[in-house]
Amino acid sequence: MSNRRDPLLDRKLRPLYDALDNLNNKQAVQRADKLLKKEKDFHCAKVLKALALVRMLRVKDATAILDEVKQLPTLDENTLQAMSVCYKELLAPEEIPVLYEKALQTSPTNEDFMTQLFMAYVRLKDYKNQQKIATKLHKLTSNTAYSYWSAMSLLLMGRENVDLGKVMCFPLALKIVEKSKEKREDVGEEVFRLYLKILEELSMFDKALEELEKSSNNVVDDRERLRLQLHYYKIIGNTEKQNILYKHAIRNEPDSYQNYVGYFDTSFQVIDLSVEEQVHDEVEVDYDSPDRTVNDMTAFILKCSEEGNLRAPELAKVDLVLRLNEKGITMCTFASPTLLLLQYVQKFGHKMCCYSYITTMLDRLSEEEKNQLIEILETYRGTVKEINGNKSMQRLATIHQILKHIGRYENLPPEQLTLAQEEIWNFHQITLEDDLGCQFIDTFAMLYAWLKSSSRCNTDILDALKCLGSKIEKYPEASGCRLLSTKLYEHLGAIGPAVEMHMGLETKSIQLDSCAHLMYPSLIPLGGYTRADKHIRQMDAFYRTSEREVIEYVVKSYYSGKFDKITELFGLHRSFVYSMSRAIATADKLWLTFILATPTNWETTEPVVLAVKEEISTLKRTTLQDNRDFLCNDVCDGKRALYIQYQQQLSYKHDTLYIALRYFMLASLIELYDVSSGNKKELQIEGLVGEFERDVVEKVVELDEIKNLPPYLLITNSMNVWKHYASFITTLVTFAGKFLQNLTQNDNTQLDLSGVQNKFREMLDLCRRSILSDDGELNSCNLPHLSTLAQVLNFAVYLCSCALTTRVTKKKRSVLDNVSGMLKSMCTHTLELLDLCSTLALNYKLLSLTLDKDDGIDSRIGSSIEWSVEEITSIVKKLQPSITALSQRPQAKA
Repeated sequence: MSNRRDPLLDRKLRPLYDALDNLNNKQAVQRADKLLKKEKDFHCAKVLKALALVRMLRVKDATAILDEVKQLPTLDENTLQAMSVCYKELLAPEEIPVLYEKALQTSPTNEDFMTQLFMAYVRLKDYKNQQKIATKLHKLTSNTAYSYWSAMSLLLMGRENVDLGKVMCFPLALKIVEKSKEKREDVGEEVFRLYLKILEELSMFDKALEELEKSSNNVVDDRERLRLQLHYYKIIGNTEKQNILYKHAIRNEPDSYQNYVGYFDTSFQVIDLSVEEQVHDEVEVDYDSPDRTVNDMTAFILKCSEEGNLRAPELAKVDLVLRLNEKGITMCTFASPTLLLLQYVQKFGHKMCCYSYITTMLDRLSEEEKNQLIEILETYRGTVKEINGNKSMQRLATIHQILKHIGRYENLPPEQLTLAQEEIWNFHQITLEDDLGCQFIDTFAMLYAWLKSSSRCNTDILDALKCLGSKIEKYPEASGCRLLSTKLYEHLGAIGPAVEMHMGLETKSIQLDSCAHLMYPSLIPLGGYTRADKHIRQMDAFYRTSEREVIEYVVKSYYSGKFDKITELFGLHRSFVYSMSRAIATADKLWLTFILATPTNWETTEPVVLAVKEEISTLKRTTLQDNRDFLCNDVCDGKRALYIQYQQQLSYKHDTLYIALRYFMLASLIELYDVSSGNKKELQIEGLVGEFERDVVEKVVELDEIKNLPPYLLITNSMNVWKHYASFITTLVTFAGKFLQNLTQNDNTQLDLSGVQNKFREMLDLCRRSILSDDGELNSCNLPHLSTLAQVLNFAVYLCSCALTTRVTKKKRSVLDNVSGMLKSMCTHTLELLDLCSTLALNYKLLSLTLDKDDGIDSRIGSSIEWSVEEITSIVKKLQPSITALSQRPQAKA
């Protein structure tokens, strides 16, 4: 709303703008009305009033004003800008181009209008029209910036349609940029990057390398030039050039380990391809030729390690020896990998990053080498006796992390394991002392918790939580302890303390997407329906806001000529739109619409069904992008590789199936509603059931080795529980379809209820066995079974409600009574189990109550479990009025 050229107009609207800027929307409406009383055709004031109404959620009134103003033949610039803001906030950016296209009909040479129209197409990602407008702007003003807008639009259009891109878009974009380069040799960095991107799309890598060689430091700095050259030579397949460039990169940045990895990869390729025989004499380091022998590599690494006390060259020694061992090449220059690792720990063990840098090395050791490393580390640990500050404590923490990673504490006799736990506990107590400066070291608390919880025994897990709690109480910023506590509380079924711990992590902004798996998936399975609904609303607001903000940053990037950022921003935008976490949250949001609703009759149920019907199509995305960061929880475990495989592969697959499960449930409800209410003629329930069984039920996989992993390595996966109830869900949907068809028949045919009743008894028995232990105690770890049964019962009631949207004939009254009676019986039996669980949860809570402060964890867990059972009970009890309303459905008139 800038560029207000008329001072008088500006003076009139200033109070209205101030009210909007101060978020005082009610006052803005009043001031707009005051202006409109004096001047009825003050269109800008009308639109600003509409903007205030939008922000007051009075969308219908605002839309009416905008539609009225939009019909006018001409609009001034202030009004157009205000309407653009309104449509952005209404999430209707497709209306903005219509405004400026109409404005250009009366002012075809207005550069501002054309620019705004271009940006309107940017928001819609309409690359074809972007390019047309940019070309017109360039012809109108001869401004080269607009030609780059055109080239960027062609680049994006070509990436969207690859065939068209190679034939037309990319060559035309290249022609535009080269023509501009001929006129101006001193093109900026961003234009040069755009030029390189176009060359990449045309696979003109030799030309790109040539341009990089000619470019000055003003266009691209040495570091970026080196990165791009490595990228292009890798695509071309010129390994020797890559090897030389990596050597130069290491000489410039000797402490960057990633450069050494690239150097070794290319060196071993050169060795494999070289016909020269290896010699074992001393060689000189030549930075301008590739290293073709092991001696060359050895000499180069020795040269790098001479340049100070750097970590990367020491890691490179270990990496080189391990690579040679894998290829069966014996080498005498360097020590064994175990001794090299010991030397590395001796030099850098006092740094917190020491362990994380060598995890990949530890995974590559043989079993014999791991045993050797355990022996020498145990010996070295005995020499680190003096506890005089954070450096010695961190060194001990590093040693214990390595020992745990390579399996030192696995399969230990109980006496030795207890001694190890006591030693780590003592070190943990030292870190709680303020005067040593060890506050930031939370490794010992986590190590103790890892060792304790590995037994999967609830008593040991409670001890682990008490240890973690003591660290968090003293130092609330201990994020590692909070994250581990969250996982252990989830395992015990205590959602309340888990949420409390997770809130202390203060995840916000993009972490709501990348770290969604840390807490959110446990909320619904553990009965935290209201908490889940709140969290989903927060996630939904983040995604909607982020989408708009990213597009606005794209617009700003066009204005400032930051073309390299545009592709990055569109990638970020795509990651939000197709986010796996967002898809799961959307599926659960629609399902919770039913779970948290309190319908007492069909009139209150129908709006819920219609609300879900509007959004269900978003669950049918064919491709989803997994943005979740599964490495944010460092577990110091040799099973880390299996953990990552489970997280990234099996978890992705099961979460995709979980979304399909939710879609099937919601689509079944809507299908029944549409047919029952007359919106559709044919019932397609059988097709939905067949697709669900084929695409979901048969594809649920469970790895046997996953079952034995400790709790801190597992993540919550809803399909692990829902798969047991999938057959019951298909039985219910099939039955609901038959129920609907039976109601439409004009005869006395009864409905067979035995299939549903038998399946329910089977599921109830499964839930009872899961939730109750052999000694009659409540097994809170299996609380998701209880929650799932309650949700399926909700699903059953809603299915029958959606199948019966009209009055019932007299002949079908007995059918309705039988179905209602069955649903009441299912509710009664479920509530009996819930009452028993509630009693057991209360007993656990009362037994855990004590005056001892350390036992507060037990009582918090007991209270949380009791609260979860109450929450689950509430969603079953609310079904009773719905079933009663179903049985009392009015009789159809004769």
